[in-house]
Amino acid sequence: MSTHTRASVLSLALLAAPALAVDDATTQAISRLESALARQEAQLAAQSVQLEAQRHEIASLRQLVETSHGANAVTQEALAAVRTEQQLSKLQQQETPRWSLAGARPTLSAADGRSTLSLRALTQLDSGWYDQGEAGPLSTDFRRGSTGIGSNRESAAASDLSSGTNFRRARLGLEGNVARDFGYRFMAEFGGSGSESQTRINDAWVSYNGFAPFTLQMGAFAPPANMDDGTSPEDTLFPERASPAELSRALAGADGRVGAGIRANGARWMGALTLTGATTGEGESYDEQRAVVGRLGLLVLEGQDNAWNLHLGASGSYVFRPSDQGGPTGRYAIRLRDRPELRLDGTRLIDTGPLDADSAWVGGLELGANWRNFYLQGESFRFGVERRDHSLEDPDFDGYYLQGSWVITGERRRYNPVSGAFQAPRPMTPFSASGGWGSWELAWRFSHTDLDFDAGRPGLPASPSAVRGGIQDIRSIGLNWAVNNNLKLMLDYMRVEVERLNPAMTGAQPFGPSPLTPPEGAQIGQDLDIYTLRTQFAL
Repeated sequence: MSTHTRASVLSLALLAAPALAVDDATTQAISRLESALARQEAQLAAQSVQLEAQRHEIASLRQLVETSHGANAVTQEALAAVRTEQQLSKLQQQETPRWSLAGARPTLSAADGRSTLSLRALTQLDSGWYDQGEAGPLSTDFRRGSTGIGSNRESAAASDLSSGTNFRRARLGLEGNVARDFGYRFMAEFGGSGSESQTRINDAWVSYNGFAPFTLQMGAFAPPANMDDGTSPEDTLFPERASPAELSRALAGADGRVGAGIRANGARWMGALTLTGATTGEGESYDEQRAVVGRLGLLVLEGQDNAWNLHLGASGSYVFRPSDQGGPTGRYAIRLRDRPELRLDGTRLIDTGPLDADSAWVGGLELGANWRNFYLQGESFRFGVERRDHSLEDPDFDGYYLQGSWVITGERRRYNPVSGAFQAPRPMTPFSASGGWGSWELAWRFSHTDLDFDAGRPGLPASPSAVRGGIQDIRSIGLNWAVNNNLKLMLDYMRVEVERLNPAMTGAQPFGPSPLTPPEGAQIGQDLDIYTLRTQFAL
C-alpha cells in the first residue's frame, strides 16, 4: 500500500475518534490492520519485482528466438551449398578416369571400374651359341634341315647354325574391358624366329563373359591347346616350349590364330573349345585351314594353404580341312617340323615334309604338380595324318616331355586354374643394393620327338609310305633369376641329338640337285650343344 493511501486511512480514523471510545481493543484492531496493510504492501512489491523480471526474461527469449531464426537460415543456406558442392564433386569423380601402376603396368580405369585399359609389353632378347662340328662341303657334310628345292637356306645352314642375338619377342599392345562384361586385347609382335622375323598381329580379339562361368571369344588369339601352351611366354621354364608341345599347338593353334571359341573355368577346373582357321602371319592360300582345338584340365588334389597341387588334363586338335595350296601335288599339305627349342636360327632339324592329307589330328595327356618349392610337369602326344592317297599308309608320330624345377630361394610356382598351368614364382625379396636376392630357380627338362614312320634302314631309299622326319632328343638344364616381378634372366644349356635319314625315294631330290640332296638313306641328323642367355622384361 502506498504512503498516501495509508495516511488517508489514518485521517478517517482520527475524524471518527470523538464518536468512539478509545480503548485497548480499538488500538489492537488498528495494529492488526496496519500489519495486514504492511504484508499486502510487501506482497505487491515482490509481485512487481517478479513481473519486471518476467518482462526481462520474455524480452531475452524473444531476442534469442529472433537470433536463432537468423542463424538457422544461415545454417540452412550453408548446408545447401555444401550438399551442392558434394554432389558436383561426386559427379566429377564419376566422370574422372583413374590411373594406377599395379605391377608397374599403367592402367586407366573408369571411376565405376566397369571399363579399363592397360598397357602390355614383353621383350625377350636371346643371345646364344651353337656348338657344332666344323662345317664341310655339302658333298660330304650331309647335315640338313627342312626339305625344300630352290632357295632353301636350311640345306646349307644346318651345318652352321647362326649364333648371335635375336629379339624372340618384342610385343606391345593394349588390353582391358568395356562395360564390365566385354574384354579385348590387341598385341603387335615386332620380334620373331630367326630369319622369319616380321611385324605381325599376335592378338586382336574381343570376348564376352556375361554368361559366367563361360566366356565367348572371337578374333586372333592362341586357343588353349595343351598345358605347355597354357603357360604364358613370360612364365615358361625354358626359352621355348618343348618341341612335342610346340608341334601340338602349331597344328591348329599357336599365336595369332584366327578363330571363335568358348571357354570356362571354376575354382578347380578349366575347359575350352575353339574353331580355328589360319594364322595372321600365313601367306595367301586358295582356302584356309579349318580345325577344332579343345582342352580340359582339372586340379584333382590340393594341399592346405596351396602347399601342393596335382593337375591332370587332356587336349586335342582335329584338322578337318587342310589349307588348299593349289598345284597338282601336295595341294592339301600337313607339315610337322620344329627348331631345336631355340629361335636364334630358323633352321628345323626335324621335318616330315609336306604330307598331302584329308585330315590330321593330335591328342595329348598332361600332368602337373608342385610340392612347396618343387615343380613337375609332363605331357605325352600322339599325332596322326589321313592321306588323300589311300594307296599309302597313314602315318602317325609321337612325342613327350618331362620338366621340373627347384626354386632355391623358397618361392613357389603358382597354379592358375583359369589357364590350367603353373606360373613363374614371384620374388619375395626383389633384388636391390640394400638387400634382397630376387628369386632363383634351377630347372631341367627332357623332350623326345619322333617324326619317323616306316623309316626303313640306313643306306636305302625311303618307301612310298615312309616319312623320315627324324627323332630328336633334347636334354636341358637352366638357371632362372627373377630380379623382380618385371625383369628376369635365364641361362640355359641344351644337348641336342637328332637321328634322321635322307627322306629321298629312288631318283627324288627333296633338297635340290646334287650336292644339295645327300645319297639315299644317308644320315642327315647331328648332335650339338647350345648355350643361351635370355633377358626378359614384361609389363
